[in-house]
Amino acid sequence: MTELWTLPEDQVSELARRMGGLGLLSAEERARHGRLRTPGARRRFLGGRLLCRRALSAATGLPPDTWRFVRTRYGRPELEGDHGGLRFNVSHTDGLIACVVTRGRACGVDVERAPFAPGTARLLRDRFDAAQRAALDAAPDRPAALTELWVLTEAYLKGLGTGLAYGVRGLRFTPCGPGRFTVYDGRRPAPGSRWHAHLLRPGPAHLLAVAVPATAPTPAPHPNDPLHPTPHRLPPHPAGSAPPAAPRLFPPPAARATGPIRPHPYDAPSHPGPGPGHRPPPR
Repeated sequence: MTELWTLPEDQVSELARRMGGLGLLSAEERARHGRLRTPGARRRFLGGRLLCRRALSAATGLPPDTWRFVRTRYGRPELEGDHGGLRFNVSHTDGLIACVVTRGRACGVDVERAPFAPGTARLLRDRFDAAQRAALDAAPDRPAALTELWVLTEAYLKGLGTGLAYGVRGLRFTPCGPGRFTVYDGRRPAPGSRWHAHLLRPGPAHLLAVAVPATAPTPAPHPNDPLHPTPHRLPPHPAGSAPPAAPRLFPPPAARATGPIRPHPYDAPSHPGPGPGHRPPPR
């Protein structure tokens, strides 16, 4: 099971009204919310905590007030107690909140506004190793390539549970289908440790990536949801775990359309839109 949910930031207040808002959060979560300095940061934090509860409840049938969380030593929130191997991860940026839910396996999600501002782009580029920077510099659309590489990297590192403490160097993302990548990590070369990543464009201003272990079962569709969060279906990856001799960071230019990623049947629909069974035709 892999279920991806997105929530536009401008709909957080409506979701909060329907779900009980801050009253649904724990005392520790409310304290963290109160320490955030800006209204936008507080809104996105609240939206992330409500969205993950909504997604977890949809996956289990349990009420949203069931869920309590603990934080790992890397700061990642995890479910308190055993819920049959249920895992989740949340990401938010200006304008959009995302949550991925899996069962029996790790997961990571990252969403960013695209492309990055020039100053941010320079700082992020300097984090990568020489081979990664060379691939970025050779890309036909450098800002788009950097955004793609960053969201793929963050989704993978969040899936590992370490976040950026693991470091971003030595990672390669090899295309294995439109918007789909095999992750090659030189520090974890064993075939059993291979991961896959999905690159999605949930709207014109955002880019999103989901990372899951390559041994994952076929993701199941999620039923239509009457509330504002939008569930999406992720496709299975093709079998096989051996990396190619020369891993690539990005699809070759011929595989690209006019945007930074090629539209494909598994792109998440922008909100509002059809339910998870909708698959826009390839262009």
